[in-house]
Amino acid sequence: MKKLIVHLSAFSTVGLTAATVVSCIPAKFADGPIGQRVVIVTDGGNIRDRSFNESSWESVIDYGAQIHTNIYTDETRTQLKTFTDTPEGKAEAFKFDYASSWAGREFRLENPQIDTIGKYGKDGKVETFEASEKASSNYVETAGHDLTNFYAGYKMGLYKKADAILLAGFGHLGSVGKLIKWMEKDEKTLVLLDAQVDYKYEKDADGNIKLGANGRPIPTQNKNVISVQYDSELSGFNAAWDTALWANMPEIDMTTGKWTEGNKLNGDANGDGEISMGTFGGISSKFSVDNSMWGYLLAIELFNQTIAGQEFELKDSDDKVKNFKPKKIKFGNAGNAKEGDAREGTIDKVKAINNSDGNWFSNSFGYGDANRNGIIPYLTGNGTDIIMGVAGPQTNDIAETDASYKPFIVGIDTDQIKSVGSDKNAQDRFITSSTKGLAQAAIDSFKKSKSLKYIYEDETKTKISHYVNGKETDDGYLAVQKPTWTVSSSRNPNVKWKTGENKAINAVDYNKGFAKELFTKIPAFYKSLGEKPQYYIQGSELKKAAELIIQTAKGLDPKDWKIDVNGIDGYNNYLVRLLQSFKETTKGDK
Repeated sequence: MKKLIVHLSAFSTVGLTAATVVSCIPAKFADGPIGQRVVIVTDGGNIRDRSFNESSWESVIDYGAQIHTNIYTDETRTQLKTFTDTPEGKAEAFKFDYASSWAGREFRLENPQIDTIGKYGKDGKVETFEASEKASSNYVETAGHDLTNFYAGYKMGLYKKADAILLAGFGHLGSVGKLIKWMEKDEKTLVLLDAQVDYKYEKDADGNIKLGANGRPIPTQNKNVISVQYDSELSGFNAAWDTALWANMPEIDMTTGKWTEGNKLNGDANGDGEISMGTFGGISSKFSVDNSMWGYLLAIELFNQTIAGQEFELKDSDDKVKNFKPKKIKFGNAGNAKEGDAREGTIDKVKAINNSDGNWFSNSFGYGDANRNGIIPYLTGNGTDIIMGVAGPQTNDIAETDASYKPFIVGIDTDQIKSVGSDKNAQDRFITSSTKGLAQAAIDSFKKSKSLKYIYEDETKTKISHYVNGKETDDGYLAVQKPTWTVSSSRNPNVKWKTGENKAINAVDYNKGFAKELFTKIPAFYKSLGEKPQYYIQGSELKKAAELIIQTAKGLDPKDWKIDVNGIDGYNNYLVRLLQSFKETTKGDK
């Protein structure tokens, strides 16, 4: 691989210094065949942050491992090229992929993406991204969060000969316009994760939007950008519903499936005999931060309207019966210890004052600020058993709280038990995480990028050697949300619990039953509310949203909800499936 030599004069238009340029990049061109090189530019953070940046980078690595599965025989893209399962066939297929994506593992034709559960790898071994990350040059680490550094990062991405660039996070919105113009000149696609640019479309003389041959509007502004905006109210709901069902249940031994002695609850971290769940955001943003929080709160309210107060006859793995009536879950943010109502925590107390309300936001994404600025002390002062922080590294702050008890944790964006849980020796405190399907959404978008449709013979890009990916393109549009993009990281019942696994099992499937309708109804309801937190972090609106879910169930008794039929588990079926996870099981997807 040739070393990348950059003339600093090329950066004079954006006022860069030598120090800025050198700090940005590893000095190598991007890996991959000409026409398929994707580069991620970070939002000012470390690429190996074990969170948003690194997960996005992993999507680039995984994309580079599967290009050979999307090679077509001709321009019609009706017939995929096949390869024989022989050394010769594998060698032929391998040349289409990023060599770095296969570092440290044996090449395979099928299921090529890095196998983190040991289902497809050699001898059933779990694969990691470590070797590929060491070998990869398809990234740029920006040195800071200011415009100068962002512009430097973007320039470096282009100088690394990127055919498409991936940006992750709404932190890029203030600077991305310049990159869009640079890339538009060369007809290169920009994929923007967890943020959206403004699009404009061609109109006729009457002002109506014109449709192209593909039946879609014809882009006139930001026509080389694919925006991926997550309806994270869905993943927040999923994570909190899983959590509520697990937490507000008689304590069960996570290794045997048997009731423990006494009357403790699974999620009762402070030992007061009740469950309280709270959440906070970093800097308020309705569609990038607050929506996860809102979905989380909605699940609590739905539990209180459907499960709390009902009588249940529960059996553990030894068929030992416990009669149990779960109490309502308290809202950890809905009270003020200084005013003496910390233990109230009712839905009527749920209300944000504004977008900097210190009872809901740390007003920062800085590591340590959730404790320094008082939001975690406020929640633990209210006796909150379970906390979800929608503030990136501030999940570390929950793990490090000096409260008199150790609250359970719901992670954010990625499966944070693998990062924060491991780093802070807090794996036994993670119930689940509200995740954004960063990798899958990015790969789906790469496949629909106009600038990733061919492999060329040389850098002039005048001669096509191979046709890649399907005909469909999303350049100039907001990508259509998929159910797999906004989920929890809870286990499936066929994954036995052990240290390092989340305690909860998944209880929502937006592909089934009435949950299919929730996949569109929940985001639509949230979008209909005002633009400021005081209009949507509001108890009365959460009540209405929970009632909408109950109406969508069309009279089905919540006791009888089953994920395989209805797309959402009720209390009874959740326990049955939880008990399955204590048996000897085979490996499977989480």
